[in-house]
Amino acid sequence: MSPVTTHAEHVAAELEARAALRDIWNHGYIGQSGPHRYAAAAGNLADSLADNPGTRTVAAIAANRAHRDGGRAPKPSVKAGRAALRALGRLTHDDRLNSPTTAGMVHTAVSEAIADAFHHATDAHGMRPGDVIALHHARTHGRFPSCVADDVRALVFLVGDLLALATAYGWAWEYPVWEAEDLYAEERDQ
Repeated sequence: MSPVTTHAEHVAAELEARAALRDIWNHGYIGQSGPHRYAAAAGNLADSLADNPGTRTVAAIAANRAHRDGGRAPKPSVKAGRAALRALGRLTHDDRLNSPTTAGMVHTAVSEAIADAFHHATDAHGMRPGDVIALHHARTHGRFPSCVADDVRALVFLVGDLLALATAYGWAWEYPVWEAEDLYAEERDQ
């Protein structure tokens, strides 16, 4: 099952759960009625599908694209990277309170988001992590190939914007990439 399909299934399951709940409300079904069980099952499916790298990456890409600086080239946007992490529920007030340093929190959040992007690149596009990073370097040097599909371009721009955010907090771009590659390899082995 591809992550993009999984995201569509998540949206469909959520809409079906809402429709079933609307039926329960309109018709007075209670307890373990058919619509009630269906709504619960659809809601559980939506919750489980929302917690996978493909769905998280699709959400981050959408937020990154929606930002006015998302996708600019050749220079990545720190603000678009921050918007992508906020769409994932990262960098919240609670995260900042529970983290000893903001730079450490950003490094962890960026590394995890890039690892998710690597999974998405592999599952949806057959790309290796090194391919994504190579395209990112082509972007920053003004040599981004024009033949790259829009969804791959958006993925590469997301990774670049996340790396720009990590760099703004004092990290060399290699550190979150190395950690993301380690997370990616560890999760692939499981």
